[in-house]
Amino acid sequence: MKNNKRNKKYLGTSFQKKLLFLVFASAVIPAIIVGLCMYYLIFNMLAWQMVIPESIINNLMPVLRKVNLILMISGPIVIFIIWLAALELSHRIAGPLYRMEKDLDERIAHGGKGPIKLRPKDEFKILVEKINKLLSR
Repeated sequence: MKNNKRNKKYLGTSFQKKLLFLVFASAVIPAIIVGLCMYYLIFNMLAWQMVIPESIINNLMPVLRKVNLILMISGPIVIFIIWLAALELSHRIAGPLYRMEKDLDERIAHGGKGPIKLRPKDEFKILVEKINKLLSR
């Protein structure tokens, strides 16, 4: 029985590149905007509450250093996790399209037979079922 698993998550197709960028950007950009707004709001409000400049520096700077350290450590980890999730999602969508394209090209060139098979978690199963019905005629 033929193994129906793609070994590479990143196929390099233009569709997957666009989809990967779209998913990644749609998760990261709003997170960065919200994070910067919260950062500004919290420390701006604290600065307004503390009227004396020396008090601001003495009380706010240690907090700023800790927050910056946490953001510097957790930021890349979160971005990497978002990238992995975007890659997996793009793989689930672009992979089946790539598979269908290759199978149909093979059938056009060599007259191959049999249904197009997808993995259980792949998208476009309804489309593949209809293509398989058309091919079986």
